[in-house]
Amino acid sequence: MPERSVRSILHRCRFGPDRIGIRPDETVRGAVEHMAKNGCGSVLVMEGQSLLGIFTERDLLVRVVAAGLEPARTPVREVMTADSETIGAEEPVGQAVRRMDEGDLRHLVAVDGGRVLGVLSTRDIPALAQGRMAEEIDERHRQAERIW
Repeated sequence: MPERSVRSILHRCRFGPDRIGIRPDETVRGAVEHMAKNGCGSVLVMEGQSLLGIFTERDLLVRVVAAGLEPARTPVREVMTADSETIGAEEPVGQAVRRMDEGDLRHLVAVDGGRVLGVLSTRDIPALAQGRMAEEIDERHRQAERIW
């Protein structure tokens, strides 16, 4: 049985840049309101159809709150994660799990032919897929520890 694709597990609030995207000049407060309204832990920073970066709950915590910045005055472009990691929509879910583990990522932007489709979150990964890969990931971590 073939492994499910990333596209097959994108959830409702993570579809379409118009629902999950904001302009770079939007304030952090506006970005957080957008995330809350759509029940998402991240929002894409877009200029037209071009992906500039991603703003996540972690960015809010580390780059805004801990830094003492004012959310209502800080443009999201100043605190977003630029150069977001992407994955092809037809890639297998297992590949997404590997990439997220390797990069210590909680979000991957799903693309199809350069067009942004949505955001894959660690919460979107089916438990069965994670379980099947647990041994492989554990072995990868053991090997990395030996190298360090």
